Amino acid sequence: MDARNMNMEELKKRLVEEGCSQTHYSLGKRYPGGAFCLIHEDGKWRVLYSERNLDEEPLFEGESEAAACEFFFKYMTTSILHTHLVGYFISLKNAEALADKLSAHGIATHRNDIPYHGWDDPRFRVFVTGKDVFKAQELLGELPVRDHRD
Repeated sequence: MDARNMNMEELKKRLVEEGCSQTHYSLGKRYPGGAFCLIHEDGKWRVLYSERNLDEEPLFEGESEAAACEFFFKYMTTSILHTHLVGYFISLKNAEALADKLSAHGIATHRNDIPYHGWDDPRFRVFVTGKDVFKAQELLGELPVRDHRD
């Protein structure tokens, strides 16, 4: 579909097809955890960042749904890095093995490890970016891969 004729339903499908992380956006309503939002209020379409119902200045404001959807699609696919959690582990060895396996299949990864119940209880997280999430799903099945259930 031509972006100039896109509506919210088509936008939703296209964002998924592009590998955009749904944690970064909300369509039709504000997201309390913080996200870029496309909303229709008071006869206007607005694209803005909202966190805890505190809105930043709109990045876009207009009367056309198609124009708002086109702006939102371009913004989300060119300005935001869409990372996807594909592995969550207690074991560093398991995280490294997953990263190696993905790399062997041409899928770039990065890690972002976090303390869980404190600094002596780390969790090792493996991420991919954008459309690589589809390659990872095809290779691994259900994501994220884990070596435990918290």
